[in-house]
Amino acid sequence: MFDCVMSRYRDEIMRDLGDLVAIESVAEPDCKAQGYPFGRKSAQAIGFMLSLAESMGLSTENCGNYACHAQLGEGGDDYAAVLSHVDVVPVGDGWSTEPLTLTEKDGYLYGRGVADDKGAAIISLYCLKAMKDNGVKLKRPIRCIFGGGEEIGMDDMAHYFSKHPLPAFAFTPDADYPACNCEKGILHLRLSGKSAPAIREISGGTAINCVADSCRAVLECDVKIAERICTRVAELGATCKFKCDENTVIFETKGVSAHAMCPEKGVNAVDTFLIAAAESGILNDDSAEKFFAERICGGLCGEKIGVDCCDDISGGLTMNVGTLSKNGNEISLGVDIRYPASLDSGGIIETMTQEAEKFGVKLEITGDNKPLFVPENHPLIIALGECYTEITGKPMKPVSMGGGTYARALGGRGVAFGPVFPDARPSNLHMPDENLSLNEFMLHAEICYRAMCRLAQLDGQ
Repeated sequence: MFDCVMSRYRDEIMRDLGDLVAIESVAEPDCKAQGYPFGRKSAQAIGFMLSLAESMGLSTENCGNYACHAQLGEGGDDYAAVLSHVDVVPVGDGWSTEPLTLTEKDGYLYGRGVADDKGAAIISLYCLKAMKDNGVKLKRPIRCIFGGGEEIGMDDMAHYFSKHPLPAFAFTPDADYPACNCEKGILHLRLSGKSAPAIREISGGTAINCVADSCRAVLECDVKIAERICTRVAELGATCKFKCDENTVIFETKGVSAHAMCPEKGVNAVDTFLIAAAESGILNDDSAEKFFAERICGGLCGEKIGVDCCDDISGGLTMNVGTLSKNGNEISLGVDIRYPASLDSGGIIETMTQEAEKFGVKLEITGDNKPLFVPENHPLIIALGECYTEITGKPMKPVSMGGGTYARALGGRGVAFGPVFPDARPSNLHMPDENLSLNEFMLHAEICYRAMCRLAQLDGQ
């Protein structure tokens, strides 16, 4: 049986995680507040981590509220690191617990951020404290880096590493066990065009990297068409209700949110409503909504617009509609695409641009994070695998995923590693009732501690 180092800190970990979960640290895109690149709530969470680290006697640095770090050991050029983020996706509806209150129920921890990624952030900091308390000898400093804008594009790490060298070795506990040595490319697009005259107002979704779980629309139509739309939405798996208001009908569609890397696990309210509206005949043929409904919505593999593809390393492409908005006569759709690691995004962009132009729709690239691949024989993968096996008794086989983590910012020097275990109950990332098993959470703490000690002692690359 391994030595349970981190269980000694359990009460403090739960207390501080509760305080961090209570901060609604949704990062704000294009925030204009000086000194708060991702808004005040994101900065508040960063400030919380700094204060906690300082109370542990660790050295700290705030990197302009983009990110911060806590460090054990002297020096800064040759260091090991653990990267996690303290921003979260919006809370959303449908929770059975209070989302901003850490709740323990039936052996599970509930709250926005417990799995993505506040739980892992608190654990990594307490691992640093445990290393300090136990006098662990270091070949290099070990640093915990906390970002404030991971959920909206990872500009936090781009800024941080413009000020600091890359670590020698690193991991980010923001995925699953065992180590993830391959991440698909992530392409974010905005598709904009002329809205159908029948649509007075329409909006849906909260974040591009979440399945849109709501859609509100105001249409010029009669009751019979409204009934057909709601019936079709229900057939597609969402719920829809309407009410008449003078010459218009107001629709409220509800779906089920999920992470954009696995859109099949959710029910997309925007997809279902636009498909139903198109099939009702209310949309004119040259409208952007018609294009969205026929070539984008419901095509979770990109098959409706002809960009479906796959490889043996990382599997197939996925496509998710995350946001929908209308401004004046223009309507815009936010699309998240996860493409295979061996492919380039150029062909996808070219195909979609050509198809969009047929409907007068403009395609804009709002983000393109290239794929990641670290070979299985890399010293980092071997070291992490040894730590995983020492604690769990199970061999480690690296895996691929569609999610995007800070590992992409590390130039091949880092991978995602934990905290969710194989065959665990769904942790509901980006969904209501986000959760983690308490026992597995503390098991992750032991693996994280062992891995941090190992990377601080590993021979440099």
